[in-house]
Amino acid sequence: MNSQSIILIVAIAFAVWYLSHQAGRLDRLHHRIEVTELALHGQLVRRGGIVAELAAVPGIDPALSVLWGQAAHEALILQEVSSPERTQVEDELTSILVMTLDEAEEVNEIRSNQHASALLDELAQVCDRIQMSQQFHTDAVRDCLEIREQFLVRFFRLAGRAKPPVPVDLDVQIPPALVD
Repeated sequence: MNSQSIILIVAIAFAVWYLSHQAGRLDRLHHRIEVTELALHGQLVRRGGIVAELAAVPGIDPALSVLWGQAAHEALILQEVSSPERTQVEDELTSILVMTLDEAEEVNEIRSNQHASALLDELAQVCDRIQMSQQFHTDAVRDCLEIREQFLVRFFRLAGRAKPPVPVDLDVQIPPALVD
């Protein structure tokens, strides 16, 4: 065996290893995207549940109760995280929460009820987790799209038939009076 054959075998082995490595990496990123999307979905459902429970607390202003209850109901009936409809409904819930929980005096009045106070604390934590979940999802999508754009990945169709991932673009503000 001459040196040219050895170099050719080594080059082919390296190319096969590199393509296999990229395919595995792409597969892991697609899995990570699914996991982060499910985590984000779980946090959004949790927020909707907390807001619905908060709307049902006795002594809450009836107008707030109706507003929160309707927004929470709309958010809870949607299943798919990355749909435009879900994004719109979640953004509306966020804007309602930001609008109604913007003043410390109003929040302190709600906190006079012990159950409502615990729910507001939980809501603040969930809003923070939604921000983190969305950031993790966005990072995974960005990393995956970077790999999918590589020439060899496209040429050898290493992504298979998987659809290109799409980031979930939500308004993830935490209501001002809930921020510590």
